[in-house]
Amino acid sequence: MNLQIAAALPPSPLAFAESVHFVQCYSGVLARVLSIYDGLSSPFRAAALSTWRRSSLLFSAFKFFVGIYRVGCGSNSRLRLAMDEARLETLNQLSANLSSVTSHLTAQNLDVLLVINSFGLSSSWYDLSDLGLEHYTVAATIVRVGHGITPRHCRFFKEFLVYWWMMLSFACGSGSHRTPEPPTLSPRSSTEPRMPHPLTGVSPESQLLLGMVARLVFSHRRMVLEQDTTSAEAAVRSLANVKMARHLEHELVSLQFPSADLILDPGDPHTSVQDLLNIARAYRVSGLLLLYHAHPDLLTDRSYRDASLHAVKPALSGLEQRRCLRSLAFDVLQLLQQISPTSGTRTIEAILLVIVSGELSLKKDGALLPTDLATINVISHGQSSAKSGDISEAGIRRAVLQARALVIARFERIQAMLPFNTIRRMMSLVFETWQLMDSGFNVSWVDLMIKNKWEFLMI
Repeated sequence: MNLQIAAALPPSPLAFAESVHFVQCYSGVLARVLSIYDGLSSPFRAAALSTWRRSSLLFSAFKFFVGIYRVGCGSNSRLRLAMDEARLETLNQLSANLSSVTSHLTAQNLDVLLVINSFGLSSSWYDLSDLGLEHYTVAATIVRVGHGITPRHCRFFKEFLVYWWMMLSFACGSGSHRTPEPPTLSPRSSTEPRMPHPLTGVSPESQLLLGMVARLVFSHRRMVLEQDTTSAEAAVRSLANVKMARHLEHELVSLQFPSADLILDPGDPHTSVQDLLNIARAYRVSGLLLLYHAHPDLLTDRSYRDASLHAVKPALSGLEQRRCLRSLAFDVLQLLQQISPTSGTRTIEAILLVIVSGELSLKKDGALLPTDLATINVISHGQSSAKSGDISEAGIRRAVLQARALVIARFERIQAMLPFNTIRRMMSLVFETWQLMDSGFNVSWVDLMIKNKWEFLMI
């Protein structure tokens, strides 16, 4: 299967002048919005610098992305109209390009794949209820069939789909929105140098596993909230869920990351290789945190850092489980705090903040685990009462409040880069979760999403 693209007509002088303005804005801002790094190796940067000159489809897509970004920064009727027109133009061109299928792929067809993926993934920026599922299905089909796509390009678009699929796993599952099967990635040599992907970074596996955890957790919570959990069918599903949870725990705990010297520098002065490794580690710990919150019986008195999962050890009490979950949440924040404040990895951080926020309860539960203290010190930059050894209930409360303040501050920094309703909705979800927890309700953000029927891509 492949695509045939009609030759683009040369733009008029006025259109050319407009395109220069759009490209300048895109290459300066949107290349960072759509990617975790903005070096010369970024395909978004390359497209903005040169490819648009031969592709009317890319030109239309650029206009749409510029429009939606500007509307997010400060909406007015003229901007919104221009954005709507660019969106319709992009949809029409995609439809025309996909209407003819032949057995040969050209270089321009890769532009179509880039637009399908970028346009579809950003669907919720335009309409919160739009998950871009139709675009995902088309892109996944083209990549799976793969006629004429080089192995390098195939790997690139598969990793793009991994990130998209992960986000769909947090949004799909009810009604007509069903999570598709995840993309398959071929293993890479542990000694092979690798260029970071603009969305999955150095570890698509960590995002794939987080997506699998999300699919399991949302499926489990929907069953609990919407169905009779006493039926025989529900019991069988629960056993299957526990088995899958144990499998995912093993995969996350044993996940390995490439060494820093094998990661090629993407050339972005704002985003270092160490930033890319830290965001990958944060995804891994967030996957464990989300999994353990839904399946706390998996927690034992061993550390989650121990890959020897075969050892049977006593399960933790409810109090110890809450402490351990909070400890993991602080670990995620510590990893994020080690990332440069200007790093492009901010664009894929918001979902991690949502996961962390669910453990920042002010409910009294006794002293923190000793492992929490060092983490709190890093998070609060020495301002936490925990630094002086205060593990009283008042000290714990201050530490949690400081962690909440950090989550809010990081969300605001993300909002400055991604001025979209998706980020605002995530912040609303976090605030509503905290408000209910502070009122004494035992609630999770996952349950709130299901009850509120919020299905959107959390990017």
